[in-house]
Amino acid sequence: MKDELGIWTEMTGEESRSKFPGLWRRAMALPSLNDLQADLVSGWAHQMEIKVLDVSERSVGIFRPTPAVVLQSDEGIACFPKVAATGDPQWVAHKVHLDRIASLWEKVEWFAPLWVPQGKVNELLQAIEHRSKEDALRLFEYHTSTIYTLPFQAVCIAQFLPQSRSLSVFAPIAREAYLAFYSGHRASSIAALIPVMEGAVSRISSEAAGQPVLEQVDKIIDRACMLAARSHFGDMWVPSEYREKDYLYVQDERVFVFQTFRRWLENSFFRRTGEYDGLTWLNRHLFAHGASMDWQKPSNFSRLVVAIATLGVIESWHDESNQVPLIFPGMDEDGRLLWQQAMLQAQAQMAVKQIEQQNYRQHGRLVPAMPTDDGVLLRKAVLQQECIDDLVRPLRNAGWSVEIGEPDDRSLYVKVAASSGPQKLRIALLYSCATDNELYRELAQEVDAILYRGSPYHQHQFAYGISVHVGPVTGWQPPIPQR
Repeated sequence: MKDELGIWTEMTGEESRSKFPGLWRRAMALPSLNDLQADLVSGWAHQMEIKVLDVSERSVGIFRPTPAVVLQSDEGIACFPKVAATGDPQWVAHKVHLDRIASLWEKVEWFAPLWVPQGKVNELLQAIEHRSKEDALRLFEYHTSTIYTLPFQAVCIAQFLPQSRSLSVFAPIAREAYLAFYSGHRASSIAALIPVMEGAVSRISSEAAGQPVLEQVDKIIDRACMLAARSHFGDMWVPSEYREKDYLYVQDERVFVFQTFRRWLENSFFRRTGEYDGLTWLNRHLFAHGASMDWQKPSNFSRLVVAIATLGVIESWHDESNQVPLIFPGMDEDGRLLWQQAMLQAQAQMAVKQIEQQNYRQHGRLVPAMPTDDGVLLRKAVLQQECIDDLVRPLRNAGWSVEIGEPDDRSLYVKVAASSGPQKLRIALLYSCATDNELYRELAQEVDAILYRGSPYHQHQFAYGISVHVGPVTGWQPPIPQR
């Protein structure tokens, strides 16, 4: 029979009095369901005094259809599959394939994503398939950085969350976290969204509030899968085993997404503290109990935004509200304004960062590292640009051919090699005069001159015991190569 949402449920009540289950039992008695034919079903229906309006053989369902005999009668429409719900070779082969894909998503602590073009999904999966978990996670973050962009996140926050019955209450804090993240307050933004995940689950499963969170997750996603089953087969009677999530996991892409999302919640986000063995550290219990601070990884912010938006889709299928779409929409004015607001915040933050760097440099220090920003990227950009402006160009103007190396891992220095015929000149450019003497001594063994950005800052306290030239790059005159 159907429940209050019109979904076919287990065979009880009115359905038990229907004649469709009797027809299905006769079909199951055949040597093979493949022997089931339209005229055979029609004959059985006439014997059971069912008024047959039409009977045909066709594939039923969307995404990956099921071959079936479809009977239209005065009692309704019934679908009698011509393949078994378990053990069918093609179904088993597809399940093996999907299990492999699901395991790849689990490898990078994620789920089959909505709103991502299949070409990009395939490219990502191919990149991580034969990699270690550490390398796979690094590649995942690289690929998703081009997918879950600022505009993408803006659409999720400004266009999805306000439309959701349960998530709309979290829209303001999600907006604030988004703007704060791109203003440089990354750890606090991630911390603001982690509790939203659990709060969203509780609000969606309001009838199950108070139960353990994973039981709430199961009820929400089971319900969403039931609605997907109804959509998959349309408003027709189907044997209950074909409406099970295990069968539709292979047949219906939506159920596959819902099931992999369930696995992510169970095996990663809500996994118990002592059992978590992932690398993203995006785990509710580790965060709540302060067991690890590694949840502050910047990539976890986009993960949370997308996961919360995906919960909105699951809610839409859980209660048939259809507020958060399966197809990613174009950016509307709300999304565009939020995105532009974040861009302004980021530009302002860049100016603030540069002022901070200058202020600390005047005192011979680096800006203290923050949990999600150690300052390396900004130092690297500044070091490379000033190396070109203040060192490479003067060398080339003097007649040298120049090769620039990469800054070191902490972006404290960069090496430059100049040549003119047999003549060689090796120079190191330091980010700051106030650099540890040990690094000065190490570089002095490899280069002919050590230069630094900015003005001298107690140079004698840092560059003592050095035999090569040491001084500010702007005060250094490149030698003219001999002809």
